[in-house]
Amino acid sequence: MDLIADIYNNPRQEWVFILFLIFFSYIAFLKYNYFSTFVLILKAPFSQKHANQFLREESRSSSKLYLLPLFAAFLSMYVVAQSFSLSSFIHHFSWIISFLFFKYLFLVSLAYIFQKKYQFEEIIFQSFLYERVAGIIVFPFLLLLFYSSISQGLLLDGIYTFLISFTIYKIVRMAYLSFFNSSFSKAHIIIYLCTLEILPLIILSKNLGKAF
Repeated sequence: MDLIADIYNNPRQEWVFILFLIFFSYIAFLKYNYFSTFVLILKAPFSQKHANQFLREESRSSSKLYLLPLFAAFLSMYVVAQSFSLSSFIHHFSWIISFLFFKYLFLVSLAYIFQKKYQFEEIIFQSFLYERVAGIIVFPFLLLLFYSSISQGLLLDGIYTFLISFTIYKIVRMAYLSFFNSSFSKAHIIIYLCTLEILPLIILSKNLGKAF
């Protein structure tokens, strides 16, 4: 814990260490108990074959990899990396997890209204797949951010660039899959991407840019 104080010249913040310990234990648990599924989800955003396989397996299985809370926690820790404020972390985590929950309920409601459960199943899957993977990828870099002597600015910029780039990749990939492999109205797809994907990306990039 003294390393944190040496790097940032701040008082010791034990809650950071405790959270990282919980995160590491949970990821190790998932990797050990669901190794094949864990590897599959890492491949899913980059391969439609693996994405379809993961969607089928997740639909059939009662065992889920609950990774969205980790993504919300990691993004919140990234935002508060310079302040070490527990209250700020809780605030950001609450907003991020609430947005993800709202988006899920919104998509489920649309599926119910339009009576297209099976079509929306893939849309919902694609909507949250990339965040689940992004959290796993960002985790080791957050460890370096808090516990290494590597330039803080370099790591912050690197994580920021990855998050924005990965989100743009997600939007482009979802647009491609929706336009060419979906029976949904193209206008509805555009409205969805603009309101629940592109708009949050603009807000996120502006807020994170101001923070650093």
